[in-house]
Amino acid sequence: MAESVDLFKKDIFELEGVPAFREYYNLFIFMWQAIYKGFYKAWHDVPVRTIKDPKGKHRTMSTMNAGKMACAQMARYVWNERCSITASMDNAPNDDPLNDFLQYVLKDNRFGTSFGDLLEKAFALGGGALKEWVEIPKDENGNDIGEGKVRIGYTMASQFVPTAWDNSRINSAIFVSREARDGFYYSTVEWHRLDGTTYRVTNDLYRQPIKDGEPQNILGWWYPLNEIYPLLSPDTTIHDVHNAFFQYIKPFGANYADDNSPLGMSIYAPALNTLHGLDIMFDSLQREFVLGKKRIIAPARAMKTMIINGSRPERYFDADDEVWEALATDNPEDLKVYDNSVDLRIAPHLDGINGDLSILCAQIGFDPGTLSFDASSGLKTATEVISENSKTFGTVKAHENIIADSLREMVDAIFELAVHYDLTWQGQTIESLIANGYEVSVKFDDSIIQDKDAEINQGTMLVGAGLMSKKKFMMDTLGYTEEVADRELAQISAENKSNSVEVTRLFGGME
Repeated sequence: MAESVDLFKKDIFELEGVPAFREYYNLFIFMWQAIYKGFYKAWHDVPVRTIKDPKGKHRTMSTMNAGKMACAQMARYVWNERCSITASMDNAPNDDPLNDFLQYVLKDNRFGTSFGDLLEKAFALGGGALKEWVEIPKDENGNDIGEGKVRIGYTMASQFVPTAWDNSRINSAIFVSREARDGFYYSTVEWHRLDGTTYRVTNDLYRQPIKDGEPQNILGWWYPLNEIYPLLSPDTTIHDVHNAFFQYIKPFGANYADDNSPLGMSIYAPALNTLHGLDIMFDSLQREFVLGKKRIIAPARAMKTMIINGSRPERYFDADDEVWEALATDNPEDLKVYDNSVDLRIAPHLDGINGDLSILCAQIGFDPGTLSFDASSGLKTATEVISENSKTFGTVKAHENIIADSLREMVDAIFELAVHYDLTWQGQTIESLIANGYEVSVKFDDSIIQDKDAEINQGTMLVGAGLMSKKKFMMDTLGYTEEVADRELAQISAENKSNSVEVTRLFGGME
């Protein structure tokens, strides 16, 4: 096709219907992303001028990357391999096929690992998105050749733009993916729109030649989708939909940079000066070994001269020359060679780094000491925060509450997609499995920040003292859904009755 200037788009914010968020992405999200990756030009590109190079050159500052490490630690506190998402059918048997289907979908999409990675990046960039769709195997002619599978995508905030939202959730959004091929960048713009009960997904493709020094985020010219992705539908519409097939996940906390935006804030947004200071101190610590290396002061009369590159003279002291030479001086002090090496200032640097790490902990919601720096092992993180009254515990629980809502919406979307595409599990349709309703439970593992044994012991004592019901203990402490708790209580009651009958028979037989 003939490329037209009218179809050229610099970025997605030039597309009709996209909110004017360009400034927010440029000033905040892309900056947070650079800091997360460990190179933010405004901080880490340091000009250097020397006598030999008066025009100056640049060096890259050594970075501690404390922002990335703080996000990784927060993600580990919130999500780990012991966390679980379960679904239970109303009036389900002990072997719940609906939950089996859900666990298959999660495992098939490597959800445990992939969601942890997404969560770390969401804490850094202020948000991230999950996306669900059904992938149906096709032959070379595009004909369906089997039952579809539910797929889950994991998208960073820099590749996601909300386009419509209300007070509770984002209803429409754009997902951008980019691929380099044959000297071009191909950018797919995937637009999800939920209008009432109608859900529409459209795909457009843009391409831009790969040029050195040119930003990669330029969309370029519109390009026919089927020439690059022939099996990708340009327009898909699903009717009678109750859930969006994506969920935006953001950290706990208000967006104080843009009151009208549904986007979240990086957990280290309030700590930018602290992170910059940490990199300056860490760079200074590294430079201490470069600038503090051994220095020898020799008398000028002991220096020799060598011509470099045929024109430039360089003076040096030949420490290997054992030949006696006569110097024009009778003063012994003028003939001495001095070691002028300086003491390395390791301890003051570590004190400064640990001081700023304590400030960073306070700014992102950690207890002091959660992040610290040790001379022998480097950056350390606390592994346990036992007290429920700790600041870390409260921060993690606040993040969990928001994330749990998004994960429940993800499960609803998985089941709704399975119904619309007539998916089955173990010979039963998903539609029949959810016909009587279901309940979703998201259980986080707080054993890293809380003493789980102490929590169970405390709950057991409260139940024994009649201050807490067994059902509440099972749901709040053990993480059971209400249906599972009811089944367990019924089973326990049946076992107690059976044991009582056996005891009666035993003593009756002895009379």
